[in-house]
Amino acid sequence: MTHQPHDALFKASLTPEAARSLCRAVLPAEIAQAFEGVEITRAPGEFIEEALRDRSSDVLYRAMLGEEETLIYVLFEHQSTVDRLMAFRVLRYMVRIWSQWLDDQETRPEKLPAILPIVVYHGERPWNAAQAFHDLVDLPPPLAAAKHLVPSFRFVLDDLSQRSDEELRARNAPTFAAVTWIFFRHAYDANRGIEVWQDCADLIGELATDLPKQHGSLLQLVRYSLLQSLGSPEELREELRRVGGPKAEEVAVTAGEQLLEQGREQGRKQGREQGREQGRREGEVSGVLKGVLKGERRLLLRILARLGTITPAIDARIQAAEEGDLEKWAELALSANTIEDVFKG
Repeated sequence: MTHQPHDALFKASLTPEAARSLCRAVLPAEIAQAFEGVEITRAPGEFIEEALRDRSSDVLYRAMLGEEETLIYVLFEHQSTVDRLMAFRVLRYMVRIWSQWLDDQETRPEKLPAILPIVVYHGERPWNAAQAFHDLVDLPPPLAAAKHLVPSFRFVLDDLSQRSDEELRARNAPTFAAVTWIFFRHAYDANRGIEVWQDCADLIGELATDLPKQHGSLLQLVRYSLLQSLGSPEELREELRRVGGPKAEEVAVTAGEQLLEQGREQGRKQGREQGREQGRREGEVSGVLKGVLKGERRLLLRILARLGTITPAIDARIQAAEEGDLEKWAELALSANTIEDVFKG
């Protein structure tokens, strides 16, 4: 289970047509126009640092422009938190892209392909960090005249938190991408919940009418919503049933089951890792078992937290439970409306 569910949805939704519409929305018109009628393809490889994989993601597209077929890259970097050194990180990604491109050439070229960096951001507060690299370099007054010796570029910022739903709809993006951007805009608005789905009912209905093709897209949206508390499992099922019928409703059920199984596996993995450490002190078998149960309890508590307040009595009951009870309660929590519903009987 990813610590940052935004990234999986961002990558899945940023198809070539979505990337093109994003360029239209954030780049100067004369630059965006250059991509019209030109095939753009996703370039292989990721350039993100391993230590940052749970906080951001990058998607790289390439296109051949003009009669001379000039290669150009567009780097889409997704952020859900403000990074004061974002311009430096973007520069590092750009250098890695150029380095890889040079390694792929049979002869040494005289020029490098252009890279247009776009940072798509949505967070709890507006972006307030530097967008230009030279603003990050500390030049004391005696060195002010050396400013031209410092790399100078800026990235394009698309701060979704500062857009309106109407603006995002007006981008004429593929439906899946439009819903994704709206969901991102409201990801930290705890008061909206299922209302975000209801506001996007027409768009989600479009996806549901083409269910065989859009099944994966709806699955991603439900998984994301469950992780970000954009509606309870029952509310999501009801909303999908309303806009797309019983078959669409099944998507919510499938997403919940997959999420539960993924969480179980992560719990078991964490449990095994913790258990091995405990096993050195109290025996491998008992240590692993205790670690697995600890992971299961953490998963259940995470699910229950979306339904309401976990009282000391409920926490004590969970801490004393066996694995079978933990799995049963986790399954009930996926369709429950309140914590009390989980522990009835």
